[in-house]
Amino acid sequence: MRRSAIALILTCLLTACHSAAQQSTAGGGGLTIAEPREPRTLNTILVEGPAATTLDPLIYSYLLGYDERGNFVPDLASVVPSRRNGGVSPDGLSITYHLRTNAKWQDGAPVTARDVVFTYRAIMNRRNNVLSRYGYERVQSVTAIDPYTVRVRLRAPYSPILSNFFAPDQNYGILPEHLLRNYADLNETPFNAMPVGSGPYRVTQWARGDHLTLTRNDAYFRGRPAIATITLKFIANSNTILNQLRTREVQAYFFADPVHISEYESIPQVQVVRAPFAGFGVLIFNTSDPTMKSAAIRRAVVQALNVPVLVRDATKGTQSAKDANRGLFSWAYDPSATPPPYDVDRARTALQAAGIRSLTFIYESGIATSASVAVQIQRQLQDAGVEVTLHAYTPQMFRAPAVAGGPFFGGKFQLAFIELYNTVDPNTQWVLSCAYAPPNGFNTARFCDPVVERAEDADLKTYDANSRKRFASIVQHRLAEQSPLLALWANNPIYIVPKQLHDFRPSPTSPYANVWQWSL
Repeated sequence: MRRSAIALILTCLLTACHSAAQQSTAGGGGLTIAEPREPRTLNTILVEGPAATTLDPLIYSYLLGYDERGNFVPDLASVVPSRRNGGVSPDGLSITYHLRTNAKWQDGAPVTARDVVFTYRAIMNRRNNVLSRYGYERVQSVTAIDPYTVRVRLRAPYSPILSNFFAPDQNYGILPEHLLRNYADLNETPFNAMPVGSGPYRVTQWARGDHLTLTRNDAYFRGRPAIATITLKFIANSNTILNQLRTREVQAYFFADPVHISEYESIPQVQVVRAPFAGFGVLIFNTSDPTMKSAAIRRAVVQALNVPVLVRDATKGTQSAKDANRGLFSWAYDPSATPPPYDVDRARTALQAAGIRSLTFIYESGIATSASVAVQIQRQLQDAGVEVTLHAYTPQMFRAPAVAGGPFFGGKFQLAFIELYNTVDPNTQWVLSCAYAPPNGFNTARFCDPVVERAEDADLKTYDANSRKRFASIVQHRLAEQSPLLALWANNPIYIVPKQLHDFRPSPTSPYANVWQWSL
């Protein structure tokens, strides 16, 4: 997502390792980070799920980014467009981005407006296996006004445009036109294994199944990163990660498994950092399944679950069921929209009357929290008279596209648990709209509801925050009634970092938001 920093990857005796670290400090040293999910590709527009959050800020650049408080900051753009500075037109239909003039690709070529236009067209090219075109289909045109000015014309006002268009909420970075323009599609190109970005680090080795080595980009437009190399070591099992943190084979672990919180805290060379993140743990109902298409059955399943106890036990108290929907609706969260209350007797009666005796449940293997959630849901539904059959898949297979046999995006489940990374913008069309059911997006519940559709569409057409909160409230109350998904907790992730790591400031969308400023 590795190993030119091998002098710092600690497989030696402690004293020898300490000496190696001292010798490499002058050059910036190296950092080895455990990464449970190996990507299928390194092409930013083809990367799916959590791998994009990990990879893209390291290799690629966006137009805009977020700081640690969730505020927009310029990335390739030199300023955040607004109505005040003329970047957003009075009618809300035209967005103008002014690019930095000192940004270069990692091969030395300049980054220009043509690259932005090219990447937009690549996303919209139906030949490319892009998992979601959410937001981009709202764009009428993208034009290079001059080498460093891009104008985006919208079909209609679109409130999340700054969050989604080459920004972290969508996670697509800018691609180099000069390297990719001659391909009919980008699905199987050499670039996908050894990309050239404009971000703070460049890929120098991808040993599939083992590690990815990234070396700092000395010509990075924000300044030369302090840490010489970052190695992402692919380890699917959280127990193995814990052991390698102890032995110093890895030095950091982001979105660490809460099951091991006490063990992390006992490791002398690391510290536990908590920071808000746009995401949530969620139970997904496959509403296209003949059984789960019934809202009454879905509500009965929700009523069978003692969610606060489930969350407390599954996460070792590191997450809370209180205000779980905040993880999905961000600043537009409405606490008055609550799911059906826990009532196992009523749930049992409803499920028995409907003839529900068994259900299937899928989750990601190697992640202790996911397994714990699955087992506890299995036990609690058993108390309601329903036998739950569990199926664990490797993270890579679980999140694979339907065409690659992925059960989650392929709809081969009745119940599923996943930790979803969310957007800072509160519009939830990407996960709830009819139009974004796989293979066109992330509506894996395959939920399609006219009330939600109308509210989401109205929300997209206004830039007024109070109006947007009102429309979001309609959606939240409808979700509580229809129960296509159940937010279990809003994400407050655990970051395990070495005590000597300085300036680690994760944003709500990425632990790597300011990676070029980190130092050891």
